[in-house]
Amino acid sequence: MPNLDRIDGDLVSASKSKAACAWIKAGAKVVALHGVHENGQCTCGNRKCKSPGKHPIAAEFPNGHHSATRARGKIIRALKAFPDANIGVVLPDNIVVLDVDGPEGRDTFDKLNLPRTATVQTGRGTHHYFRTTAALPERKQRLAGIDFKDSRSGYLVAPPSRHHSGQRYRRKRGSTPKMAALPQSFISALVAKPSATANFNQTNTITKGGRNSTLASYAGYFRYKGLGSTALERVLGALNREICSPPLDDNELSHIAHSIGNYEAGFENAFGSLADVEEEDVQFLAHPYIVKGATTVLDGNMGQGKSTFTAALAAAVTTGRPPPFLETIEQGSVLFLSAEDDPARVLKPRLVENGADVSKVRYQEQVFSLDANGMMMLRQEIETHRPALVVIDPIIAYMDAGVDGNKANDTMRFMVELDLIAREYDVSILIVRHLRKARADNAMHQGIGSIAVSARVRSGLILGLHPHDPSKRAIAHSKANYSEKGPTIVFELRSGEKTRPPVVKWHEVDPDISEDDLLAKPPGALGRPSEERDFAKEFLREALSKGPLEKARLDQMASARAITPETLRRAADDMNIVKQRGQKGRSVWSLP
Repeated sequence: MPNLDRIDGDLVSASKSKAACAWIKAGAKVVALHGVHENGQCTCGNRKCKSPGKHPIAAEFPNGHHSATRARGKIIRALKAFPDANIGVVLPDNIVVLDVDGPEGRDTFDKLNLPRTATVQTGRGTHHYFRTTAALPERKQRLAGIDFKDSRSGYLVAPPSRHHSGQRYRRKRGSTPKMAALPQSFISALVAKPSATANFNQTNTITKGGRNSTLASYAGYFRYKGLGSTALERVLGALNREICSPPLDDNELSHIAHSIGNYEAGFENAFGSLADVEEEDVQFLAHPYIVKGATTVLDGNMGQGKSTFTAALAAAVTTGRPPPFLETIEQGSVLFLSAEDDPARVLKPRLVENGADVSKVRYQEQVFSLDANGMMMLRQEIETHRPALVVIDPIIAYMDAGVDGNKANDTMRFMVELDLIAREYDVSILIVRHLRKARADNAMHQGIGSIAVSARVRSGLILGLHPHDPSKRAIAHSKANYSEKGPTIVFELRSGEKTRPPVVKWHEVDPDISEDDLLAKPPGALGRPSEERDFAKEFLREALSKGPLEKARLDQMASARAITPETLRRAADDMNIVKQRGQKGRSVWSLP
């Protein structure tokens, strides 16, 4: 039956190459194993082979599971060269398999009362696939007839491989095709005994500013030696307690361990051959403006329609009906991270007015920054709901408090992490920025914050007033890494009822309008004090949206944007900024 060839999409498939590629896309590594002849003999040629159909093809994967790869071209070539091969999967961190063997194992598994999940029939037993957000303990209680397979335990023989009994690995009849979540209570109960705390004779103490880089350096060394994410987290935990003052937060520590744990271990996998790389065409959510699997930035001044434009774009995605300036648009769901817009009063009405199918829109209900924990929450949301488009508006409101948006190193690390999420889940991420007051030498550098943002995105858009008709808006394509620049988009904001948000009305594109045209100020607007103060107010809203900040820190950030202390003070007075005394008598400002 065809439906027995599927688990969670195509992870289990009747086609070995298709299954292998699906596992790679899900974050796993794959290795080609020797297969099994119809007589049960291993294709390795050794009649006394003790692991028929279960050991890697040495000619292609000389280092066993350490040679497992995410290069689809390499695994497809290997499967073509060895058509009888089986496939082995080094599981990603978020999947655990319970390998149940024989009657003893079945009896043990039945008593566990675990939720119904996707199950694969093996030669003598079953593989029960579970999703998990927590790693299994290093030291586990023994369960009779059951082995645990995760990202640290080598590889798992996966369907549609052939068992030496002659049967093929495939989904068990009657089992669900979806993986269930492995209960946290079960994981906690597996712990055999508390692990000992490592003791390091370390006299130097690492303080704030050096903790991340120091622990990342240690993690890189231990990863090179072959440690996986969970083992790295344990080692870094001991180091963190011993040499860091104060110790890093557990979530940040976990982020370092899992980020480094995704790297290839050892020098043998540090480099590869382009012959093993399968070429891919660049895909677009909205050609040529918004790229799939990458980050796009939309820059513009406050109050000129950036958020309304993103709502109209999201509406097109949810319905699959492209605006006139596009031939097609990918249909799917949309995720909004909106720090400034109330979902009930602003976000939903704006989407409804612009024709969105709001049943396909999710939003950030709890306010959080995209620090290590926030990035994991974002990953989990995208993993679960698979949106086609993610809108982050404005991006500066979501940067971790420890990230200085004006420093290239801090910003680049943040943007790299965001870009990795876009690539991993093949999702389009659209970030929104406000423009700085001071004129930059390049239009893409006009957005607030470090130019590292502009450097990392693959496509850039700038929104401004139409240079010849102030009643209209225009969006110029200022950066395009994967295509030619598109013509400038033109639209206007049509107001309906007084209490309802405006609606986008599209006009014909205008290829003669450039990004520089949009950034040029009208002669009468140059240097007006009210404009400077408006810019300062916009800065304060963004800077304080994540919580109170010391005045000294605000002064430093304002200076980088050419905002004078006097202009900042007047803007704060206009906004009724709350000014209090914090630690050591320092002035702390917060939004009213």
